[in-house]
Amino acid sequence: MFRPVVAITICACVIGGCGKDTYSKWPKSRTIVPPWYSDIPELPNSYGFDNIGTAKNPSTLFLSDNNMYDGDILSIAVNGQVIKENLTIVTPDVGLPHSLSVALNEGENKIDVLCVEGPGIGCTLQAEISDTTAGQGLTTINDQPIPEGEYASFIVEYKP
Repeated sequence: MFRPVVAITICACVIGGCGKDTYSKWPKSRTIVPPWYSDIPELPNSYGFDNIGTAKNPSTLFLSDNNMYDGDILSIAVNGQVIKENLTIVTPDVGLPHSLSVALNEGENKIDVLCVEGPGIGCTLQAEISDTTAGQGLTTINDQPIPEGEYASFIVEYKP
């Protein structure tokens, strides 16, 4: 029943002409671009982090401990500006990931993760860029622990 009505409406607009007012009232489609792995080369101090991309600005960066809850403490900088200091992260079985709203520049945005304290083997981190909520985005994990006092870097590429 609905299809004939739509077809008749479209034909009436094509034959009779559609005014600007009529056209502006039609629903518009919106393309949603999910996060992606960027093809920008990894940074020398990536410690295994992959570069990721997003079409959303600001984006949310969710951070959690990737190995075991052992008291990893981090400081986070975006494009050289510290946005969070002395953040204690937990594993998903202990608590929710910490969320940071990140304002991005168009193109490459360098995220630096300083391992302030990494009891045991160093800091292990899961970073997820998401347009919505934790678990709905794209994750990158350092596959080599970040030693205390060192920092790992990765890129978040923003393409509007």
